Amino acid sequence: MGTAFSVRKRDHLKWLGPALALAVSFPAFAGDSAQFDALGYSEDGRYFAFEQFGIQDGSGFAYAEIFLIDLTTDSFVGGAPFETRIDNEMIPVTAARAEAFSDAQLALAEFGISRPAVPIALRGDGELDDDGLSIAYGIPSYGLAEIEGEYALNLEIFKAPSSQDCSFFEGSPMGVAVMGQSNGITEEIYRDTRVPASRHCVITYKFYGIFNPFGAWDNSSAVAVLSVWSHGFEGPDRRFIALPVGDAE
Repeated sequence: MGTAFSVRKRDHLKWLGPALALAVSFPAFAGDSAQFDALGYSEDGRYFAFEQFGIQDGSGFAYAEIFLIDLTTDSFVGGAPFETRIDNEMIPVTAARAEAFSDAQLALAEFGISRPAVPIALRGDGELDDDGLSIAYGIPSYGLAEIEGEYALNLEIFKAPSSQDCSFFEGSPMGVAVMGQSNGITEEIYRDTRVPASRHCVITYKFYGIFNPFGAWDNSSAVAVLSVWSHGFEGPDRRFIALPVGDAE
């Protein structure tokens, strides 16, 4: 794995649903807020898998998507992402999730996704007075023992080029950079040079949480999960991206 705070390029997140005009017949900020489920790590901490799922705005169709990432290369593996949308608004999201898991089952087994992912810092959707642009965490120890280490991450959000036409939404989508601070040193972990069209017309990014493998006592396989909010049919839509922020070589 690369150093803790090295620049990484990514274009590996795809999700369904076009960014269309806001529907005036719906309440403001209706939209589609995907939910997140950390599926786990491989035993060596190299591979990380997660799921996002919800009900698509506009259509009312259930969807589920599973992502399997090599944290050393920050890229999809095993044929991921595995995307399911059931084009019938009467079918519940549990059916879409079951289908996505069925599609991803062989890849999850091939890459040994069996080690639980532990949320060591997490931002609930009901948090008050939290802009989501920074997060600080350490590595939990045994029981009530003191937390080890201190890591701080901050987001920088800026307009960036994209092949996605966002002129309807006042121009360019927003890109993101992640700055990390540890042991008094601040370095750039990641910066968009352009916004993948798969993110659509991004409005903003927020920290959702930091995850680590079960039983890990260091930061080497830590993953930062960001909520990505983009213009949707009924209002802002949320999806997720996962960024490796560990410090292993």
